[in-house]
Amino acid sequence: MKPFVKWAGGKTKLLKKIEQRLPVGFDEWKNVTYVEPFVGGGAVLFHMLATHKNIKHAIINDINQVLMKAYSLIQQNPYAIVDGLRTLSNEFNKLPSDKAREEFYYRTRKLYNSLPIPEDQHILFFLFLNKTCFNGLYRENKDGKFNVPFGRYQSISFDEKNIFEVHKALQRVLILCGDFDNVFSFIKEGNNFIYIDPPYRPVGKNMNMFTQYDRSGFKDNDQQRLKDLCNIFGQKGCKIMISNSDSYIDDETSYFEQLYEGYLIDRIQVTRTINTYNAKELRP
Repeated sequence: MKPFVKWAGGKTKLLKKIEQRLPVGFDEWKNVTYVEPFVGGGAVLFHMLATHKNIKHAIINDINQVLMKAYSLIQQNPYAIVDGLRTLSNEFNKLPSDKAREEFYYRTRKLYNSLPIPEDQHILFFLFLNKTCFNGLYRENKDGKFNVPFGRYQSISFDEKNIFEVHKALQRVLILCGDFDNVFSFIKEGNNFIYIDPPYRPVGKNMNMFTQYDRSGFKDNDQQRLKDLCNIFGQKGCKIMISNSDSYIDDETSYFEQLYEGYLIDRIQVTRTINTYNAKELRP
């Protein structure tokens, strides 16, 4: 089982390192609730559900509305997803030229952004655009419109078997959408493990990192709010793992060592690549 979308910042390559850092004796816990406030593409979620059978419930959240609606539709009606994506991919793959495929992409993006269409169709367009846009990025402009350019694919396919596996796994998952603090009000007493993977803070003041998963962005005051909630739920006995960048305020002061003073911090090496593209691309 794997993520059904490509998503910037996905943790597929880090699953082994995350697994090695789970709480001691994690598999001996009973009736575990797994919590992920920034689920994104769900690489860690699906790994945890497939690997640790003592996870009986999960709570996931993301601020991206159409992403979470996609989770919900797969949870409720995977056949609508599979049938719709099969139709879209067949139509795309039979196009005779790169130009025709590019035009099809931009027509679909325009429909996705502008027309009042049924929710199921909106989700299908989202998944198609995710498959065919540049590097699977999701980026919105200030008006909340998806504006990532075409990725110049010649053919596409969707893993239908995986969508049904995701559907089965999501039957024990509560799906939320909104600010990350929504999740914490649903956490009850018991064995809770919370994995937190917020948009990363730039590693330095002169370096940019992709954090624009929606039009609102993620700022230092959001990092502070997140840390305050970690303090509260850590004191309640929840076990928490957080991923972020090794970000510095100046040449010597680590932002997260300062913010999370008293927490155990473990640095790991990660290679991240999102190739440069034209950020001013304004295709309608």
